[in-house]
Amino acid sequence: MTSLPQHSENVEEELRRIELALKTIYSPSSSTNADFSNPSNQQWWEQRQLADRYLTSFQGTQVSWMVCDRILQETDAPQNPLQQQLEQQQRRFFAAQTLHTKCRADAYQLPESSLPSLRDSLVNNLNRYTAVGVMALTNRLAMCISALAVQMAWSTIVNDLMQSSAQNSTLVLQVLKVLPEECASDRLILMDENFRYQMRDHLVASSAMVFKFLETSNCPPTTIYEVFRSWIRYVPVQAPVIAASPLLEATFRNLVDPNNLELASDVLVEILRMYPSHVKENQGLVERMIPMLSSLPFEQALRSDDEDVLRAYCRIITEMGESYLSLILSVQDTQAAQIVDWVVRCSGIPETEIASITLHFWYRMVLDLESVDPYDVRQELVDRYATQLLKLIDICTSSLMKYPEDYDVLASDRVDDLERDRFYVSETVEDCCRLLGGHTVLHRLGNLLQHEGNRVGSNINSNWQGIESCFACILSANRFVASDEAEVLPFCFGLIPRLPADVEPLRYTTSKMIGKFASWLAEHPQVLQPLMPYLAQGLSIKSCAPAAAVAIKELCECSNQKMSMGEPVLQLYNEISSNPGSLDLKDELEVLEGACRAASRQIRDTNDNGAAFVQRIAQPIGARLAASLHDERCNARQHVIPEIERLTVIVRFLAIPSTQPPHPIIELIKSSWALLHAVSNRFPQDTDLAEKICRLHKHTLRAVGAVVYAPMIDALMEELVRSFERSRQSPFLYAASICVSEYGRDPSCARKLFDMINALATAAFSFLRDLNDLTHHPDVVEEFFYLMGRMVSYSPDLLIASPLLPSLFKCATVGMQLEHKDANKGTLNFLENTIAFGLSLRERSQPQCQQSLEQVLLSEGPAVVGNLILSLTGDLPAYSVDRGNGSISGILWKLNLLLPTQTSQWAKASLANVPEQIRAEFLTALNRPLDSGLARQDFDGVVRRFMDACSRHRKLQKRRP
Repeated sequence: MTSLPQHSENVEEELRRIELALKTIYSPSSSTNADFSNPSNQQWWEQRQLADRYLTSFQGTQVSWMVCDRILQETDAPQNPLQQQLEQQQRRFFAAQTLHTKCRADAYQLPESSLPSLRDSLVNNLNRYTAVGVMALTNRLAMCISALAVQMAWSTIVNDLMQSSAQNSTLVLQVLKVLPEECASDRLILMDENFRYQMRDHLVASSAMVFKFLETSNCPPTTIYEVFRSWIRYVPVQAPVIAASPLLEATFRNLVDPNNLELASDVLVEILRMYPSHVKENQGLVERMIPMLSSLPFEQALRSDDEDVLRAYCRIITEMGESYLSLILSVQDTQAAQIVDWVVRCSGIPETEIASITLHFWYRMVLDLESVDPYDVRQELVDRYATQLLKLIDICTSSLMKYPEDYDVLASDRVDDLERDRFYVSETVEDCCRLLGGHTVLHRLGNLLQHEGNRVGSNINSNWQGIESCFACILSANRFVASDEAEVLPFCFGLIPRLPADVEPLRYTTSKMIGKFASWLAEHPQVLQPLMPYLAQGLSIKSCAPAAAVAIKELCECSNQKMSMGEPVLQLYNEISSNPGSLDLKDELEVLEGACRAASRQIRDTNDNGAAFVQRIAQPIGARLAASLHDERCNARQHVIPEIERLTVIVRFLAIPSTQPPHPIIELIKSSWALLHAVSNRFPQDTDLAEKICRLHKHTLRAVGAVVYAPMIDALMEELVRSFERSRQSPFLYAASICVSEYGRDPSCARKLFDMINALATAAFSFLRDLNDLTHHPDVVEEFFYLMGRMVSYSPDLLIASPLLPSLFKCATVGMQLEHKDANKGTLNFLENTIAFGLSLRERSQPQCQQSLEQVLLSEGPAVVGNLILSLTGDLPAYSVDRGNGSISGILWKLNLLLPTQTSQWAKASLANVPEQIRAEFLTALNRPLDSGLARQDFDGVVRRFMDACSRHRKLQKRRP
């Protein structure tokens, strides 16, 4: 890469270079289809990249202030050719853009005494270019002035603008439009944040004056409403000021003007959003708004075919509903029911993209209504709005949930959008059930389904959408339907087998519905009989197989003596497994899980020992796995991992009560042990395979329990150590941590667990020697330190007193520097667990442990605290500041409780380069006496404020040349 030339301190020279760089950037030689194998094109591209880097670097220099000011003050030359005029416009916009960036972040580069002259120059330039109407340039200059106004605490800016408004009202409006947003911007880096608050106070105090100016301005309404909206959104204007302004009424009037519809609706939505009815101070504004809102031509608008009109009014009505929920849910204010009527009408807008805007209102309404006390008042409100909620159910089936007629030819991204919207509609149906009850909603939906069935008759193949939407809504109500329902569901499930088999979206929904009503079907097994062949057939249809497989699993979960699913589903699974590849593995595993769950119920009901079921399901798996190992073409992903996943499903979901040894699951793992060892040896570097094997071991251990698994634990730990030494794969460390969590509380296992982690540590340290090594193995670092942290939590004594602990701390101080969230979190988790154990030693009589730990902390504590401070100042990653176990704040707080004097000293030394005003509160918190120390929550706040202050300081430092 070509080295970047040094910037010149000479304004004339730097101006010449900037003009040359901009010409290069905007060179007409650029082409999106340029052939870069051509040397001339390659040279042009390299020159352009160099110019871009030079311009970027220039924006941070001190000389750029003067160069940009010179560019903006260039005189126009009308006789210039068009190309030269274009180049001049490009230079001017670059200069304005650069000054905006600098006014936001580099104001410290200028003496405070020079800021007024810079402001005057910017105002003059804005005045000059406003006269010729260059909008992009003038807007950027207005942003420059606004950012600079906050930087220099120009707390009379609005008054000063008002005084000059007679000369150029357009200029004033441009600044007023962007000033609130610039003041609120987090890109505005201030030496003193109080400047921002002072400016905000000034804007609040000036809001009435600004609104008065907008009322009398002769500028286009679009400009006026842009300013008005900006002030509503970014300035906490007092509600009475808005209520008293004629602008409010004018905004309502402009809704009927197509040219101002969008901006006027934006303003009203912003007012409704920022001034809800439950805030007492907003009462006067709300009382002023309601009559004007009620007088809007909602009926006429909702009958319009203009999507812009529909969207604008739908947004206003929905926002009004959300903002005025306290009125809607007031027993005394019965007129607010009209708002709910309007929202219902909006939900029924044929264009579902617009109608979906209302769904969040229904969610909010149900959420707030459910919290109403006492119950009698709540029920009165439910009764009041029952009619509207039932209308909403009708709309969900007839419109919102309904697939479009051209569904079969829609692009995949549009289908994804539809499914997302249908998910929210499904939640809306659930919300209605929560208020009205599942019985009421289900009967409404059943009637709609019958009506739709009668309407389409036998022509379902071409008119399936309405029936599908009814089934989808009934599916959404599944959690609210009683098991003794005897009218709607029998009709629905009787209809399903008679539906066309080749309408895949309809079949998918009905298959899913069968599964969701599994608990009801378990009480009505006679209804299920024709549905099982329907699901089995669905497995052969690729788009329907996932729903059918999950439905079979859910039916098996509800298997009982009335509806015994074990044998039928085992037979179905045998048919599937005898034809490998006929079903996606994910769907096959769903069916296998169902078979295991159903068999578990059968084992429990018959007091069987389960061995026959295990043999029946697992024997074909073992045979295929053994055959694959003897095949030279064996592929782990294709031939081995699927079999291990099948074994894992059996272990997880075939629940066999603890019986006299041998336990069938233990026998299964014993018989598979040699095969697992062989595949691990054959594919030692396959991380996915290692993960699946370790997952199998984890679920086996958790399924049978530590006591039953105990005879195998020694072999498992040895296998994990050997596998990790050979492969260096992190899943083996995770499996080791499972062993620690299951056996760590057992004193008889303490020595063997320590020997295991010691051997794993030796293997890990052999290739984790420095930061570069840790960076290349972040997954190993993560699992290694989580393992060690778990050892400290479950079986700490041998580890704390061993020579391993200092090595772990040294490695952790390096791991804290990793730019990898999970690995970094793992190291912090280990450190916090260890320090927490040190605190617990105060209540125990274990002087050897306490001495060993304190010795390590005194040795490694400065490095640990130093890294934590560097994370807070932004010099090291800070992925976990104060949440969960393993956070910067948590470690500092606990370490300060354990070793207060030393922690304070280490922190003070690490903060030497941090400005005094930033570090003062933080050090004070650490120096608080133990008997009056800060609570953890308060300390977290101190850490956050310190981090924010450091971030602001760091941004300023980065901008310095």
